[in-house]
Amino acid sequence: MYIIIPLLLIAGSLLGVTIIVRRKMPYLRKLSPEAHQVGDSILRDYFPELVAWFRSIKWHENRQAALRETEKFLRRMRLVFLKFDHLSERLIKKVRKVHLSSDFKAKTENVSLNKEVPAAPQGGTAPALETPESLKAREQELIIEISQDPKNASLYETLGDLYLKINSDIDAREAYEAALAIEPNNQIVARKYSSLLKKSTATTQ
Repeated sequence: MYIIIPLLLIAGSLLGVTIIVRRKMPYLRKLSPEAHQVGDSILRDYFPELVAWFRSIKWHENRQAALRETEKFLRRMRLVFLKFDHLSERLIKKVRKVHLSSDFKAKTENVSLNKEVPAAPQGGTAPALETPESLKAREQELIIEISQDPKNASLYETLGDLYLKINSDIDAREAYEAALAIEPNNQIVARKYSSLLKKSTATTQ
């Protein structure tokens, strides 16, 4: 059954070609031998007007104008690519900012599931000895404060300093990047971030 359909299609095609050839045979017999000669170019045979128009153009006289137009076109293309580059850079920064905010939001949600954070000592004095438990508690405090005030760059900086104390360089880098996203001209955070990058590069090498 599946073979019959292709055979019918082939037979129909051959029949159609045969009918067309039989109808055109009287015209083909009337052609003179000169009409069967092929020209120098296929384009000239099929598109003589187009070839004649192309050859009528004075390329040497219009060379300077063509070069000027080409230069204008390239400059416009360069501007388009520069605009696209700036747009992509802005999108990358926005995506990066959303990514950092999502990370801190997830950490905040994890903190809310834990026990209540112990109150800080009165008078603003830090504990005499920083233990892993106290650093963890301070991290939770900072994350909660950041969730309440996400535009405070100093909180991100303090959190980055804390991560450096517990040797969590990746989290520290993200915290510094978040601080710089809010305050790009903060030289103190920029120096900390630069030294952290140098440390990471030296470690990987």
